[in-house]
Amino acid sequence: MRYCRWSLFVLFVALLSLAFGDIASYKTIATSAITATELQEHVRYLASDELEGRGAGTEGARKAREYIAALFADFRLRPFGENGSYFQPFTFTGRLRLGEGNELVLTLPDGQKRVFAPENEFLPLALSANGEVEGEVVFVGYGISAPEKGYDDYAQVDVRGKIALALRGMPANDTAFALKSTFPAKLKVAREKGAKALILVSGPLSPFEDAPAPFWNEPVMADAGILGVTVKSAFAEALFSLEPVQRRIDETRQPFSFPVQGARVRLKVNLQRERVMDANVIGFLEGSDPQLKGEVVVVGAHYDHMGVSVTKDGQQVIFNGADDNASGTAGLLELAQYFAANRHRIKRSLLFIAFGAEERGLIGSHHFVENPTVPLERIVAMVNLDMIGRLRNDTLYLLGVESSPVWKELITEINAQFNFTLRDSPGIFGASDHFPFYNKGIPVLFFFTGMHENYHRPSDDWDTLNYEGMEKLLHMVAAIVERIANLPKRPPFQRAPQPAERPAAPMRVAIGIVPDYAWEGEGVRLLGVRAGSPAEKAGLKAGDIIVEVAGKKIRNLYDYMDALSAAEPNKPVTFVLLRERQKVTVTVVPEPTRRREE
Repeated sequence: MRYCRWSLFVLFVALLSLAFGDIASYKTIATSAITATELQEHVRYLASDELEGRGAGTEGARKAREYIAALFADFRLRPFGENGSYFQPFTFTGRLRLGEGNELVLTLPDGQKRVFAPENEFLPLALSANGEVEGEVVFVGYGISAPEKGYDDYAQVDVRGKIALALRGMPANDTAFALKSTFPAKLKVAREKGAKALILVSGPLSPFEDAPAPFWNEPVMADAGILGVTVKSAFAEALFSLEPVQRRIDETRQPFSFPVQGARVRLKVNLQRERVMDANVIGFLEGSDPQLKGEVVVVGAHYDHMGVSVTKDGQQVIFNGADDNASGTAGLLELAQYFAANRHRIKRSLLFIAFGAEERGLIGSHHFVENPTVPLERIVAMVNLDMIGRLRNDTLYLLGVESSPVWKELITEINAQFNFTLRDSPGIFGASDHFPFYNKGIPVLFFFTGMHENYHRPSDDWDTLNYEGMEKLLHMVAAIVERIANLPKRPPFQRAPQPAERPAAPMRVAIGIVPDYAWEGEGVRLLGVRAGSPAEKAGLKAGDIIVEVAGKKIRNLYDYMDALSAAEPNKPVTFVLLRERQKVTVTVVPEPTRRREE
């Protein structure tokens, strides 16, 4: 991909005019060196309220992209996005909204009809399927089926072809039922019992407001395969008195389920997810060696964060994301500027990528490796910067060291100049944008300064960062990137050993999969499997889609977690996969969950 100097100049002027007000103050202090002052200037803008938290697909993210692209142009990086630009667009499924025609009509035993209003009196659950159903009503207590705990709300009733009505939460708030009391778990069991829909209500003894539960906007996955809504208590109270029924269940710890004779429900759900546009920002710097410049070292950082949240009282809260990851983006910009001014020092070419939508599930980096703007076989390594702004006691987390046999010696030699205390944090190895590259067989290094109390909080602001520490860290990164770019031979790739896992839920077993959170289809698609894990031993691999576990259909990640929670360590479990559209059955032997050491 080649661009004449005049075309590049025109592009530079256009971008500079778009972002001039944003980079003007930076230009007054800019040098070719990596400095704490310049890093702070980048972060102050990227983490400012003006950018409203840089949520993927938002106006703030667009401003961040234009800022990055304008500086790439200023540094005379070659555009390596699409159509001669710095941008590589992609779309993902964004926020939920109510479509037209959501409807809930209750026909009482005496023939009267009650119509409930969407938003105020009922709301679909985020995992609800779309569609229209009608049927008789069966009350199913808390909607929990846990025969292994001596409790099953469905044991004495038949909900096949009917509408299940259940209480939110768990009997007497007994946390022994915590995993069974979530919305996804209740939807799954209602579907498996044959119900057409599940209606959830907050009882008078429940710790929830008497209001429909707002649907959340997590990364998209397949729906639960059943209609599901939450309602105000007036819906259930029109059929029977909730308080004595709930009290009986809570006090006896025994199910009390029954059909509601003569009652019928008509329910229509129409949830819409908006397609959202976002983009990676990509700039290329050609190496100086005629033989090696065809090979590429990628330097990356994600520029997005969590955006804006609204509190119950309507107040807007901005998650500015200074450390996560304005810090890494600032570092990316300083490295791009430094190497652009010292391009004679590098033999291989460098590709600088600011990734979009990392917080939504590594969407931008996954899009790049599936649609690379340089052939993947030419990429020799990927260096990732994520949360590099909180260096403490010169302790630096450096992950991916075992992804190439040459990394350890190289890093030890270079670190002798900086004297960082280097640590690993394997439990988060798959949690940033280097991971899709690793899964393509590319050696990676991931720089990170550790978790802290401001992580994913509105308090992650520009004035909490250690800019002198960032400067020192980035001098080390620059030395490492330069060394990789000048190695006589490309670094070989090797699979890293499986790290110990710390699951989000209290699971007894682990199998070592890395789900693709950007997957929008049915089942659980794998972004990768951990080396040496039960999944790898069973033959699972990146791209497989898990559709069944132990005879249970898997529609989404929640179904998978629920099925795995019933598995026992060292006892074989049958998995059914889709691999290149063909069904494959494998046997996985889960291992006990290991807790990693801090």
